Amino acid sequence: MTQSALASLETAATHNPAGAMGALLQTLRRLASGADLNGLAAPESAQDVEVLATRLTAAMARIMTNPAIRFDGDAALRFAAIARVSDNLHAISGFGCSDHILRMLGAGDTEGLLRLGREDREAFTKAWLLFSVDSGLPIDVAALLNTPPPLALLAAMSLISQKPILTEAGHKRREALVSLAARLKPVHLPLSVDHLVLLSAAWMLCSYAGARDKHGIKPVLNKVLRDWGVGIGLSDADLPAPRLRPDRPTLLIAAEIMHSNHVQYRYFGQYLRQLRQRFRLVLLTEESQADAPVRSLYDEVQFFKREAEAGYLTKVAAKIKSIAPDMIFWLSVGMRHWGPVLANFRLAPIQIVGLGHCASTFCETIDYFFTEEGFVGDPALLSEQLVLLPDESLIFERSPHYTPLAANIREIANPLRVALPSNLLKLNPHFIGVLRKIRDNARRPLEFHVFPNVGGLELLSTRRLFNRYLPGSIVYPIKRYNDYLADLNACDVNLSPFPFGGLNGVVDSFRQAIPLITLEGPDLPARLDSMMLRRLGLPGWLIAQDEEAYISAALRLIDNDAERVALSRKILALDVESVISGDATTPLRRDVVDAVWWIYQNHEAIKASGRKVFRAADRAVFPSA
Repeated sequence: MTQSALASLETAATHNPAGAMGALLQTLRRLASGADLNGLAAPESAQDVEVLATRLTAAMARIMTNPAIRFDGDAALRFAAIARVSDNLHAISGFGCSDHILRMLGAGDTEGLLRLGREDREAFTKAWLLFSVDSGLPIDVAALLNTPPPLALLAAMSLISQKPILTEAGHKRREALVSLAARLKPVHLPLSVDHLVLLSAAWMLCSYAGARDKHGIKPVLNKVLRDWGVGIGLSDADLPAPRLRPDRPTLLIAAEIMHSNHVQYRYFGQYLRQLRQRFRLVLLTEESQADAPVRSLYDEVQFFKREAEAGYLTKVAAKIKSIAPDMIFWLSVGMRHWGPVLANFRLAPIQIVGLGHCASTFCETIDYFFTEEGFVGDPALLSEQLVLLPDESLIFERSPHYTPLAANIREIANPLRVALPSNLLKLNPHFIGVLRKIRDNARRPLEFHVFPNVGGLELLSTRRLFNRYLPGSIVYPIKRYNDYLADLNACDVNLSPFPFGGLNGVVDSFRQAIPLITLEGPDLPARLDSMMLRRLGLPGWLIAQDEEAYISAALRLIDNDAERVALSRKILALDVESVISGDATTPLRRDVVDAVWWIYQNHEAIKASGRKVFRAADRAVFPSA
């Protein structure tokens, strides 16, 4: 019988020092690519995931603490790119975290780490790359800034991109690291897709922190991304000066995610229908994103396939240059690894980003942020000039997969079912701690229904997280949209997360007449829910301005069946679907196309003005032709 991959790794850890590190890196790489943990073991051993994770992490400990097994620069760089798999493995194992390995290496506290830095550079590097923000060891992440630049940046990116974070202490550690990250130095990184994935993950996931300066790392990472891109052969487009102005300009839509099952399709579908009236629309995306409903929104579709070697991105850039767009509209930047690197190059005279990832890019090559006014609290938190639309202009494209489902309003809810239809990235331990306070102070039992939209190791870690803090929670795997909607429909209220709220889950909740509570903040992600609540004219007390008010509002909704049911009936009477959704038969507004045409006509004057914000009424400063 052929030895399983896990058994082979265990054998190498004990008997084959020369091949052990390579075997470990190969195993972690398989898991990072989505392989199932059970697939690493023989069938008769695949019954208990915790046992498998414990065996694997025990083998990792033997390998990482064996002085005969080298951890040279190449191994460290490879491990850094996939280190967060180690966190999830340890989280679901009997060890719970990797602290035992750090202790074995002599890094049981900050001073131990610093001593290793002076005496044993390999062990020092291992310790930082194995360290988790959830560690129970007294290690100050500020010490990371004093390590050599390549290690400092790699370890910081790895820690910022850790998910899920399992402890309140871990949440505080990452908040501290995000605030310190602007002090990191840009470095040259290996030209591998794994390292680009790590870069782009940290670039995106800093947005889920709560600190006002959470995007301070982006200017650093943008320099690294551009340097990385130049290293594989990327360059800015050779643009004519002055720019050409055809009567029907080509608008390239760069869509990291676009398929018709996703909120990007729902949010931007009506945008695209408007834009096609004055622009030639060309979609650039991965092949998996261009299904039939998506294709119908464009004049032309150009797609590409990911490849194992980073050079494939030069072909993507060449494709963009051959299209020679007059403008590029990035629906999001950061949701796929190719977005942040390409967005750091000037590939069209005018480059715009939308709300797809709810965060400013801090890219010198992105000119404008384009969204509805209600999503913007403090313009100073964005690097781009803002071109804003009236809130009432937002109409969602109706999903072709959506089957209307009658709302299920429960007059008496016992237990009351709390929906958390939020991506795992938004479910931070601090927010979960607030949910515990609400549960502990509610006058009735609560049952939490969690829809984190993850699978594999992340789903297992998420279940551990909720079982620890909110026992009895039901954590769902990824489901088909209508199946998810049926599960959501059984819930009574939605407690929206903070500091990064929701949009997709808000619309879904309102469709099913489920009221929600939100905590509003100044940044884009903290205004998604509140904008929609105001858009529909729902009571202001549902929008809290601090945690105390959030808890109070949640308890008001939870403890008072009559008020909750009245709110549900009010939402039902609004006929939300007809108010905020449309399709090919819906009469088109002109807000989006007129604003983008205004940018196209007045770009040079807008840039020269130095003005930060342009609302609809402000655009008369440079009247569009």
